[in-house]
Amino acid sequence: MKTSFYAVGIGASAGGLVPLYEFFDHIPNDINAAFVVTTHLDRDRYSILAKLLSTHSGLHVTRIEQDIQIQPGNIYVLTENTSITTENGKIKVIPRDQNIINSSVDIFFKSLAMDFKERAIGIVLSGGGRDGLAGALKLNELGGSVMAQTLNTAKAHGMPRAIIDFDHPIDVLSPAKLAEKIVELCGVTSDVPSQK
Repeated sequence: MKTSFYAVGIGASAGGLVPLYEFFDHIPNDINAAFVVTTHLDRDRYSILAKLLSTHSGLHVTRIEQDIQIQPGNIYVLTENTSITTENGKIKVIPRDQNIINSSVDIFFKSLAMDFKERAIGIVLSGGGRDGLAGALKLNELGGSVMAQTLNTAKAHGMPRAIIDFDHPIDVLSPAKLAEKIVELCGVTSDVPSQK
């Protein structure tokens, strides 16, 4: 799919909240990108992540409760007991599988790679396990870009370490520096008004 903006998938788990705050604190309102945040959530506990992120960004923040078209200047946030994919620029909500190991980041990253190709960017923040690695490999295969949080700034090392050790991220940076890199890669657009 050809678009004039970038789609940035962000994966995080344990210890990921503070890095998400720091990242979005440094993203301008006129960024030429859309952000999709996929985290490991409890199945049955209502997630307030969208509300929390809205206090750290001037972008519009949406809980993904139904299928929705991806538009620049927005942050879309995964909700409890679901997984998401993207097809033709539209986020599709699917029920979370019954597997004990959460693979929400891999599921989304793989579809992001296939849908947005060179306009796809994956960022892996603090988290345990290796969710995100298979999706990151697919992003690289199809022309997208992958970045990871530095281990010395991450509370849980598993997810970013897997990217660093087994993938070829274009950068490994602190959350604030990752935001700066995204601005450098994506640029800004006068078509996206400030939300605050």
